[in-house]
Amino acid sequence: MRRAREQDLGEGLARDRAAAVLDDSYGDAYEEIYAEPPYNAGPLFTRGRFLERTRAQVHRPGFELVSAEDRETLAGFAFGFVMDVGRWWGGESTALPAEVADIAKLAVIELILRKPYRGQGIGKQLLGELLTGRAEPYATLLSHPEAPAHSLYERWGWRVSGTCQPAPDAPVMDIMVIGLAQ
Repeated sequence: MRRAREQDLGEGLARDRAAAVLDDSYGDAYEEIYAEPPYNAGPLFTRGRFLERTRAQVHRPGFELVSAEDRETLAGFAFGFVMDVGRWWGGESTALPAEVADIAKLAVIELILRKPYRGQGIGKQLLGELLTGRAEPYATLLSHPEAPAHSLYERWGWRVSGTCQPAPDAPVMDIMVIGLAQ
């Protein structure tokens, strides 16, 4: 797989400008995925809350977005940003694990893949592209324990290191961590 910035790749993966996340197609894909159980149970996962969070996140240090397109259709995307030394997930979180406390780490915020594109390795490619070549030795993400993606993350080497309730109206999520090749 080739890597590129802000341009379309033959494989359909691209690193886009941060503002692209606010494009209607990203909101549409997010809304489609988060309308499914177990996400459809709370206001944290509405399109409006996604756009509100993401408008702030695109300005975080190290923000990066990877997307996959099928002709004119957004198949999926993944994005994240750098969590500085000592920073951890907000809300009600378990303690910061010792191995990631005193270093910067990549916070993977979203991995979205529309149903017609699942089971083809595209989600793993998106996440792999986001994680490859990072300066941070670890990445972390929040995963709903009942979501199908949770078991995928475990198969891909992520391990549960605690829990987090990111907002009072949100479910308790598993905090997952993975070491990145340096």
